[in-house]
Amino acid sequence: MKKIKSPLRQYSIAFILLGLSVSFVSNADTKQALHAQFNKAYYAYQASVKSNNSEAQFEHAKEAYLLGKQFYGDNDINTANLGLILAKQHLDHRGKSQANSLLVATLATFEREYGKDSAELAELFILLGQSLPSKSRKKATKYYLKAIAVAKKHQEEQPFFTAQIQLEAGIGLLKLRSEKSRVIIKAQEYFSKHLAKDDKRVVNANFHAGKYYLARNKYNKAISNWQDNLPVFEALSGATHPLELSTRAFLINALESTGQSEEATKHCIAIGSMTPWDDSQEQQPIFRSNPRYPKDYARRGKSGWVRIGFTISDFGTVKNAKVLKSKGGKLFEQSALAALDKWRYAPKFENGKPIQANATVQLDFKMR
Repeated sequence: MKKIKSPLRQYSIAFILLGLSVSFVSNADTKQALHAQFNKAYYAYQASVKSNNSEAQFEHAKEAYLLGKQFYGDNDINTANLGLILAKQHLDHRGKSQANSLLVATLATFEREYGKDSAELAELFILLGQSLPSKSRKKATKYYLKAIAVAKKHQEEQPFFTAQIQLEAGIGLLKLRSEKSRVIIKAQEYFSKHLAKDDKRVVNANFHAGKYYLARNKYNKAISNWQDNLPVFEALSGATHPLELSTRAFLINALESTGQSEEATKHCIAIGSMTPWDDSQEQQPIFRSNPRYPKDYARRGKSGWVRIGFTISDFGTVKNAKVLKSKGGKLFEQSALAALDKWRYAPKFENGKPIQANATVQLDFKMR
């Protein structure tokens, strides 16, 4: 006897097949909608980069990463690149721990995708070094040295890339007070040999070479490197070069340290005549010398403090300094006034013009 199929069973299969069909369509639509959302967020990020809107960059980078991660998956190279972008944003916004988490995940994907000696890893190692807290000095140093080692393997075919990585890693090592930061000088020598003096890579290398020598108290070499950049700054019209203020501030420090106060004052005047980084801004200290502890008071273990009122001129020098209040004796007052006379400031600006400003400071004298 022929077995009759159950109508109910036939309907169940039909409903199941219909359900699968609807599910496939729904998944495809969801994927397409997700891709559209991701594209919108990523294009918004690119637009914010062009408009130099840092806050918008951060928000759109986060949105693009989260949407991209859903669309591409955790281990895709596109997700890794989006993570790299977001990590840089976190570093710009002092989010080191968030950046580090993203970079560690990115490193694993990069190594799998490109290989452990690939040039793509060099920048990643530098960012990993930057993402670590100050207590992780040894680990950060290892990352910077890995970046240099990777770049060196590509020196023959990418010499400019190698020099740039040497410079960036050297800057990180300099902040860690590592002797290995001498790689800055190697990068500077290469750039100076192959590029024009006004090339931004040469200017940046000169600036950090000066910082390298200053950290080793080689003031004359530091001064020479910073002075090499001055003709580049002075040739510009319009906006001030982003490194000019820092360069002149460091020059003031080095010149004062070598007893060249008149030369230091020239740079104070130059800072006062610069186009300010903001039309209205408060005065900024750029050189401070510590007061000497009076020997007689030191022998007696005497401590104290001095509060001083003073005027900062429109080119950053201190004038009209007067003791407002003090504790401990006249020698503390004399020492404090002598130190303050050497201080230098970037002047206060109002409506784009340098003006005089009043300030107060308290200098403490304590035995350690």
